[in-house]
Amino acid sequence: MENEPLVSICMPIYNDEEYVGEALESVLNQTYKNLEIIFSNNCSTDRSIEIIKSYKDPRVKIYSNETNIGGHANYLKVLTYPTGKYMSYLSSDDKIDVTAIEKCVKVLEDPNNKDVVLVNTHIGIIDNKSKEIYIKRFPFGKGKISSYFGVRSNFIYGSNCIGEPNGSVWRTETFKKLPEPLFKNAVYWTGDLDMKLELILLGNTYIIPEPLGKFRVSRDSGSVASLRWQTAKQFRQYALNLYRDERYNLGYGWVVLASITSFLLMIARNIFYSLFIKK
Repeated sequence: MENEPLVSICMPIYNDEEYVGEALESVLNQTYKNLEIIFSNNCSTDRSIEIIKSYKDPRVKIYSNETNIGGHANYLKVLTYPTGKYMSYLSSDDKIDVTAIEKCVKVLEDPNNKDVVLVNTHIGIIDNKSKEIYIKRFPFGKGKISSYFGVRSNFIYGSNCIGEPNGSVWRTETFKKLPEPLFKNAVYWTGDLDMKLELILLGNTYIIPEPLGKFRVSRDSGSVASLRWQTAKQFRQYALNLYRDERYNLGYGWVVLASITSFLLMIARNIFYSLFIKK
């Protein structure tokens, strides 16, 4: 542990007593031990903080907001606390595989990967009982992915194909170089993707082809409610925002492609939710 670089796990929390214990245990049980686990408490009124405090582990840190600042602002705030060489993120109702951090850090510590700023993994989609119902795979290969293609692969796919941040690890020094205001191009549900694309403007990404992140969905969850019939419209707006941002150097043809693929994916996603996601 003495030779392991510190990894900061960022976890915003607001009224998630049902799942936060399971999420925290998935971090505490990591094979990689040199961690700080940072909660930003957005004025929870249920037993969430009581549950977190019941885990007597010195690596757990809780920062509490004086007032409820809203979900997006709390998401940004928890990302200001890390002191580790590397950062990761975990929603309080999701999980990560016990080997996730170890495998991601191994990639970043490899001298051959100094150009890699972000490590992504495949994502296991789980239901409200933590049963894995689907594996979301990066459809365009594995290993090192160039910054150029890392951005454009999402336009080909029509959504976030790099994956939710659960299980991802990135360099803190790179994150601190991101321009303010953070994630200015994001629309309602592309905040996670915008963070990743901002990072890989500054370096390459690396794909580990294992479902090390676990993303929870149910028909009643906000994540599913937002992923209905507005996603294609929102992703097209996000594509337009990136097209207008000169740093991305995108032609308008990429916006057209994203508009088509996001519409087709929206239909497929809603069929999947209707058939396989239970209340």
